[in-house]
Amino acid sequence: MLKPMVQVHNIDGVLVAEFWDCLRLVPAPIQDLRSHYESHIRARGKADIVVDLSGVGLAGSAALGHFVTLQKLIRQHGGRVFFCNVDPHVHESFRVSRLVSLFVFFADRDAALAAVRRNDSTVGNEGSDAVPSGT
Repeated sequence: MLKPMVQVHNIDGVLVAEFWDCLRLVPAPIQDLRSHYESHIRARGKADIVVDLSGVGLAGSAALGHFVTLQKLIRQHGGRVFFCNVDPHVHESFRVSRLVSLFVFFADRDAALAAVRRNDSTVGNEGSDAVPSGT
């Protein structure tokens, strides 16, 4: 049996998270991501975070709730959560839960990292790059 996990990379000071073995995303790897983020901030890393959801096909309300909690922590440090490679079903979960406006979505990791590097505070879900993948 596979154990869902998060793998975290530091790319030019930006924390980038990838979820592995998480066809259905569960809260545990998101809690692990929070620990990584807290360490990253203590090491004076950038406050923004890119969350790559490649391979995640479903996200329940418990997982989404943990993303909201993580987002609150990140905002306390002046950062934002940038999601990328979001499956249309997962994006629909965010939409139905009325959480889309809390986050920024991009089609791919390069677009998300570019927005972080630009420190683009005007970017939002209505931007041309801000679409879930597969749509």
